[in-house]
Amino acid sequence: MVGVLIRMKLAVLRHSTTEAKMALNGLGLAVGICLAITTLILAFFDFSHPRLLMDLLAVTFALWALGWMVGPIFAGEPPLNGEHFHRQPIPRRTLAMGLLAAALVAVTTAITLLAFCALIVFAARLSWVAVVVSIPAVVLHLLLVVLLSRVVTLLFRMLAKSRLGGVVTATITAAMVSLSSFSWILIIGVYLLLEYGFPPAFSMVVRSLPSSWSLIAVEAAGRGDWLWTVGPLVALAVVVVALFLAWSALLGPQRIARPVVRGSSAQQAARRGPLFRGDQGAIYLKELRTWWRDPVRTQAIVMGPAFSIITVLFPLIFGFTAGLPFVGAASALMAAATCANAYGQDGTALWLTLTVPGKERADVRARQLAWLTFFGPLTLVLTLVGCLLHGDASLVPWALAGTLAALGGGSGLLVWVSVVALVPGPDPHKSKNSPMDHGDVTGQSFLMCFLVALTMCPALGVAWAGHALDLPALLWASVPVALLTGVLCHVGFGSMAARTLRDKGPELLHLMRSGKPTSTAEETGEDASPFGTMSGKRQTLMWSAMAVGILGLFPQGLAPLGIKLSGSPDKVWFLALHVPEPWQWPVIAVMILIGLAGFWGAYLVYRTEKRRLQAAAAAPPPQDTNGRDIRGTGAAGPEAGADRLTSA
Repeated sequence: MVGVLIRMKLAVLRHSTTEAKMALNGLGLAVGICLAITTLILAFFDFSHPRLLMDLLAVTFALWALGWMVGPIFAGEPPLNGEHFHRQPIPRRTLAMGLLAAALVAVTTAITLLAFCALIVFAARLSWVAVVVSIPAVVLHLLLVVLLSRVVTLLFRMLAKSRLGGVVTATITAAMVSLSSFSWILIIGVYLLLEYGFPPAFSMVVRSLPSSWSLIAVEAAGRGDWLWTVGPLVALAVVVVALFLAWSALLGPQRIARPVVRGSSAQQAARRGPLFRGDQGAIYLKELRTWWRDPVRTQAIVMGPAFSIITVLFPLIFGFTAGLPFVGAASALMAAATCANAYGQDGTALWLTLTVPGKERADVRARQLAWLTFFGPLTLVLTLVGCLLHGDASLVPWALAGTLAALGGGSGLLVWVSVVALVPGPDPHKSKNSPMDHGDVTGQSFLMCFLVALTMCPALGVAWAGHALDLPALLWASVPVALLTGVLCHVGFGSMAARTLRDKGPELLHLMRSGKPTSTAEETGEDASPFGTMSGKRQTLMWSAMAVGILGLFPQGLAPLGIKLSGSPDKVWFLALHVPEPWQWPVIAVMILIGLAGFWGAYLVYRTEKRRLQAAAAAPPPQDTNGRDIRGTGAAGPEAGADRLTSA
């Protein structure tokens, strides 16, 4: 049984891995190996505080356990799960044992085992008895994180298709994105910890976690305390067995009742105001209810504010509060990025719009209005609260201009990008639990961030001119400029989206029905997406350029620019603020140029692939000796074969 499941898992991975997945897996493998080696090196260090090494290892092991808990939730469905075998007469314990063995046969497990070998290195510094104890401790620790990830994933699947699950998913995602964006703060925190050590209360809490019990047992074996050696290991074994039993009980199809969504009563329909009348009003009301009821939309509602709030909380470690007024602008920017696949989220429901000619404009305008209804008041309230908490009135026009420009630009661009760069995903009734199984919208989100940031530039440029020339009237003029820019983007890009939907609606519907193209550009033609047909090397180059653009433009370019303009003496972690005064402005300019160059490089890679697909689609199809199109005959199904037989 175990061998069959392991071979089955390897076969599934071998036949389902694309070049894009291989590129992402290679990047993840490199990062994982670096983290594992760093954990190993940490066990060799000597610190001035005698118990600091043990505290650092405890925190590191807790972070590895957290990664195992959170990672599988966002990595997509596993190759094998209990639902694949629910019709087979296999006892759940036997199935769980086989799936556990298959889960252990993975690159991530090998990397984690390498990291946990730091426990053996730590034991070797104590005594040979501690080394003997560390071997079963490592095995139990590895089983703990693997089983913990499986149980948490199954529990999350029970919660994923509810609105509460959407809130949890969005909050975790926002925390991960914010933490990865500002991870260099951890370096400063580690430096302070190495100098002053961990607080006693924090140290006690971390050591009480099950992820630290193996470390406690090894440390006790080193000093000959057998009670504290055997006790934590026995407790760890009990937890592992309990997790295995819980996982066995949760395997199989879920039988949780789904919530019933009831329609509005006749009296509620009669009380609708003029805003809900007509074609646009009916679609607007439908969009409002979808935003309120769909868990995927709930994730989008929570993602923007959660990311911006968590992001501005990081600088508070250093007493820097100048980012608080811009929490609303950051929320609008992130909300536009996370909602840019509006039509892709609806799946094949697009045919309801296409079968009624002339309703494309009403559909687009209703979606724009619904998005503004949810995010407009929310971002403006966040901006007001941030300005009040900061207390500096000089940043109010900057914050208002950025928020209004992001709202207007986002409302126009999100519908345009959703039809121009649509990412196909499953229909809502077939939606899976993992956010990564809803469609890979990473490239779409990066594109939206860049475009919305461009729409904010005119208003922020006027604000910068007013600040530089010391003209308060010009500084406040940035607010109407932002409003004008937002209105123009809302109207202009909305009209472009409606025309594209009218002209290429059938092609978009075909793309959503067939899913993300995985064949070559010559076979897919104009239906192919550059993100789907791009080679692994090109995708790596594009995402690397995008990462350089984000790091150069936002954290190291615009953020120190805002600090300089606000007159704050805080240097925080920005490179430009740590160079001598005459060189700060040139360094900021260079960082902004590097960021723009990174975005431009990523766009060039995308444009090259797009032009290649267009050229392949425009080229005449290959023909046989009778002049008939033979493109795709090798992949044609039985129906195509029957057609050829009939024609013959």
